[in-house]
Amino acid sequence: MIGYGKMSGCAVSALSALAECHTDATALSSTEIAKLRNYPKMTVAKVMTLLSQAGLVTGSRGPGGGYRLARSPDKIQLIEVVRVFESVDDSLRCPFGPNYCGENPPCPLHHRLVALREQYLQELANCTLALFVTS
Repeated sequence: MIGYGKMSGCAVSALSALAECHTDATALSSTEIAKLRNYPKMTVAKVMTLLSQAGLVTGSRGPGGGYRLARSPDKIQLIEVVRVFESVDDSLRCPFGPNYCGENPPCPLHHRLVALREQYLQELANCTLALFVTS
C-alpha cells in the first residue's frame, strides 16, 4: 500500500507541532502535543518514545522539560519519520495477491504502482519539517 499508517501520521503531526515552536526553543510534553493535535495522549507518548529512540527528538523530564527536535526542521525529512513506523521500501502490494508479480508476468497495474511508489518516496524525501515553520 502506498501511503502511511496511523502511527506515522501521528508522528508527522507531533513533529509538526515541535517544528512550529522550534525557533523559540520551546519544549512540548506529549500531553501538550496530544492536545494541540487532537491525538490520544498514550498514542503520542508511544510515538514520541520511538522518535526519541530513532534520534529525531530529544526529551527531558521535569519542569521546563518535554520534547524538542533533535535537528533543525529543514534537516529532518518526512521519509525519516515515516521509516520509523513503516517499511516504505516494501510498500507495493499487487492487487492479484502476494508474490504474483514476482512469480508471474507483471499484473496490469504493476508498472503504474511502481511509478506511484517511487513518486511517493521521492516526495517524502523532498519534504522536510520546515514545511510547518511559519516565518
